[in-house]
Amino acid sequence: MKIENMAIPESVGSDYLIATYYMNSQSVSDLYEWASLVASDQSAGTWTHVEGETPEVIAKYGAKIVGIYPMANEHACMARIAFPVANFPMNMPMLMSTVAGNVLAQDGIKLMDVEIPEEHLKKFTGPLFGIDGIRKWLGVYDRPILGAILKPCIGVEPSVSAAGAVAAAAGGAEVIKDDELLSDPDYSPMIERVKAVMNGLGEIGKADSVLYSVNITGANLYDRARRAIDAGANSIMVNFHTLGWGAVEELVGKLKESGDTVPIFGHSAGAGGLYRSHTNGLSAALCFGKLARMIGMDMPLVYPDSGRFGITTNQLIETYYATTAPMGHIKKGLLVVAGGVHPGTVPYLMNLLGDDTMLMAGGGIYGHPHGAESGATAILQAINSVKKGLGLAEAAEEYKELKVALDYWKK
Repeated sequence: MKIENMAIPESVGSDYLIATYYMNSQSVSDLYEWASLVASDQSAGTWTHVEGETPEVIAKYGAKIVGIYPMANEHACMARIAFPVANFPMNMPMLMSTVAGNVLAQDGIKLMDVEIPEEHLKKFTGPLFGIDGIRKWLGVYDRPILGAILKPCIGVEPSVSAAGAVAAAAGGAEVIKDDELLSDPDYSPMIERVKAVMNGLGEIGKADSVLYSVNITGANLYDRARRAIDAGANSIMVNFHTLGWGAVEELVGKLKESGDTVPIFGHSAGAGGLYRSHTNGLSAALCFGKLARMIGMDMPLVYPDSGRFGITTNQLIETYYATTAPMGHIKKGLLVVAGGVHPGTVPYLMNLLGDDTMLMAGGGIYGHPHGAESGATAILQAINSVKKGLGLAEAAEEYKELKVALDYWKK
């Protein structure tokens, strides 16, 4: 059957971006026709001919199928569809409206990747610091960064958060962040929390060597960022999925224009509704990696492959490379692995991902039987032991904090 909107990759060039979809359906008989309809629906056509839909309009503004690759042992394919960049301004909301839009409302379609020509990629700011900038700020170059998630996550006054930050920093935590659930409640106003935490870090000589990522998620995002920075924040955090890609993209652009920038921690709260399905939504590498990086997240968070949040080992590795692989002018992000991290998980995560990550713990630090300072120390001891080529059991003979942690979480 002739498919009118097929092309080869060499024929689309830099005038198109290419989206890759996994398409799986037991009810659609012809995968080629299905991909053709998707290309039409998401560009210059629709399900039926309409007035004004001339061959010239379709040729210039219609999407093109550049590849359909059947999957073995299932009625499915990988489809690569090229969309004319002339169809939309190059920003994340319209890019995603084009490649995800209505198409992801169909059963059995998952957006796996988006390839953007370099000349159009330049429209995206990307991380303001990236992994190299954060390493320079912290002075840590040859191992994973140690991060802490303040616990209790909600329900406590700024003084309690400050005490928790001080304890973790004293134990070696280099980045400390609010929980995604804590933003600006009456019992812990954002500005009061910034001042309390930064004053506490200053009292132990850590205000210039530890990043505190205060959660600014809420309305009037740039104003909130400015108030936090003016109050002394040296890093900010946003729940970028729940805020929306466009709001965060605008924030990063305005901060860059202001020239008064701080590293941005990107929490992935809400992403589960996008990546968890095998046959719908977005790939994990897009959710946590490429898209977060393009809109400017210096430190995007991903979950480990422990089973708790449904990330597979392959998805974790793909996300790492989507965050760190060369991407034109876009800086590499510092991928943050958080969720069930404790000293016993460190060798596995370091062997899997290497040094260019942040290993971040909440319960794995604040749940240590001897307190948060010992909890942070134990994870740092585990990191340094792996770097020295020591097994944790051997290292635990020398480090009491590590031994306590390993015995405690072994049960």
